[in-house]
Formats: sequence, C-alpha cells, structure tokens
Amino acid sequence: MSENEKTGIDWWLSLLKDKDPKVRKKAVQALGEIRNRRAFKPLTTALKDRDAAVRAHAVIAVSRFKDPTSWDALTGMLADPSDEVRKCAALVIGTIRDGLSADPIVGPLILALKDPNSEVRNLAAIGLRQTRDTGAVEPLIAALGDECENVRMSAIETLGLLKDSRAGAPLVAVLKDKNAAVRKAAIAALRRMGSGSSEALITALKDESGDIRYMAAGALGMVGDERAVEPLCAALKDSNLTVRYAAAESLGAINAGRAVDCLIPALQDKNSLVRIAAAEALGRINDMRAAGPLTALLKDEDAHVRTYAVAILEKMNCATKNEDK
Repeated sequence: MSENEKTGIDWWLSLLKDKDPKVRKKAVQALGEIRNRRAFKPLTTALKDRDAAVRAHAVIAVSRFKDPTSWDALTGMLADPSDEVRKCAALVIGTIRDGLSADPIVGPLILALKDPNSEVRNLAAIGLRQTRDTGAVEPLIAALGDECENVRMSAIETLGLLKDSRAGAPLVAVLKDKNAAVRKAAIAALRRMGSGSSEALITALKDESGDIRYMAAGALGMVGDERAVEPLCAALKDSNLTVRYAAAESLGAINAGRAVDCLIPALQDKNSLVRIAAAEALGRINDMRAAGPLTALLKDEDAHVRTYAVAILEKMNCATKNEDK
C-alpha cells in the first residue's frame, strides 16, 4: 500500500476496526478533522465503541459534521456511563447552532443539570445559555442550590441572559451565598434583568463584601430606578471608596433632583475620585443649588478636581442660558 493510501480516508476508516483502542481513537480524531461525508456513518457507529476514550472523541468528531440526523445519537450520549463521554456530549450539544431548532437540545441539557458529575452539570448550564429557551428557567433556578459553586455560577449567568422575571426572587436569595464570587455573579445577572431587580440590588448595598456593594451600587445606576436614590445616598458614606464612587456615579445616572442634598456633602469626600464623581453627578442633574459648592471646588487641593469643576460649571452655565432662551 502506498504512503498516500495510508494517509487517505480509506486508511483511517479501516483503523476504526483495529483491536487497539488507541489506534481507533487516533482514527476517530483524524476522521473528525477530515470531515469527509463517507466517515459520518462509521463515526456514528463509533459512538458505541467499547472504549470510553474512543466514544468521547467520536462525540466530538460526529458533532463537527453538524448533521441534524446525529443529534438524537449525540444527546443519547448524555446517559453514557463514562463521565468523560458525558462531558464531551454536554459540551458539543450546548454549542449547536446553524439554525437548528433548540427543541431537541433543551430537554437533554435540562436532564444533564442533575448529572452526578459536576462538570457535566456545569456544561449543561452553559449550554442552555446558547439555546435562549425560557423553558429551562425553572430547572436552572433549581440549579442555584447546586453543591458546586461553578454550577451555581453558570446557572446564574444563564438566568441573567434569559431575563425571565421568575428568576428575580431566587437570585435575590443567592445574594446570601457563602461564596463571594457567586454573589457577584448574581448581582451581574440581576443587573441584566433591569428594573425588576432593584430591590435585590438595594439589599446588596449592605453586603459584607465591599466588592459586592460596589457592584450593586454601579448596577443600580444602570437600572435607573429612582427607588434607589435614598439607599445610594446612604452608600455615599460607605467605608469603601469604590462603593462611594459608584454610588455617586449612579446617582448622576438616575438624575433625580432629590439626590442633590446628599451629593453636595460628597464634594468634601477625602478621596478625589469620589469628589469628581459627585461633581459630575451634580453636573448631570444640573440643579443650581450645587453651583456654590461646585464653585468652592475651584480651590480644591487636587488639580484634577479643579479641572473637572471648571468644566462642569461651564456646562451648567451653558445649560442654564439655553433654558433661559
């Protein structure tokens, strides 16, 4: 047999029947890379190979053909006795695209959320993110109680992207999770959900973690709910300067006149970044009660603060002239 024949499709197909599982695995890998249609059915047959490593690589190889007739076989691999095979199946199923309906994919991935292997559960939660199917919301909510923090975080992130109101209260409960990274993920998800998450984010302003309080303060500005004004005003006195900074920025984003009285004292914050954020917020609100305190910043010890004060006062002056016209 010539060298060309040895490296051709027929050569690799013949190796799928080799007695050595390492040889069969190599053949599966090669055929998956080549993606010749003649290899599709033989590779599908390899999904039933007695060796787990061969089956795992066959899952990946078959998925590369993106053939709708293979999805039943691939989703069936989520019940394989091998953890590695199930992980590969969850991975490839969760990335199925090319216009294929999510219907045949969602059900198997939901079942995989209860897999005994945490990596499979994690990949299933991530895979459901790709389907955008709200039928997965309740199972994902249940996954918020998973013993594995990675699974909880993936479920949280997926729920945030689905933006279904049913996830609001469960995500609020996650803000009490013992793991700070999980709590951060919950805040990010609540932020994506919009105004329905305001109460949860306000609660998070009192979290023991400064990072959580910072993220909550910033998220409330993006949500834009005026119910957050008073809690954010209180956050201007937080011991953490990043929290105070985010609170000032968010008050400017919400643009509520009643925030002026609490932002003016923040112009005297010991940190220059907070003073600048408070000044910018007052500039956005454009209430003339702030004109005097902002003018006082022209004598601030920090040159950056003075520069910002000049620019903000000029903008307020221009805005006032335009209103008079």
